[in-house]
Amino acid sequence: MKIQDDTARGESRELLLKEYFLNAYLIALLKQVGRGAGHISEQENDQAMRRIVVQN
Repeated sequence: MKIQDDTARGESRELLLKEYFLNAYLIALLKQVGRGAGHISEQENDQAMRRIVVQN
């Protein structure tokens, strides 16, 4: 998404840079959340397997 402003040329560049870094931050945050969810999922799977082994 490009934001163009009729004021100064440098101002539109500044808005594009802000958007770029915001997108980069959000991507990094989503990756971190995904890793955390994967870690929790692995722990739950391990616990379920232990319960199955104990029952058998």
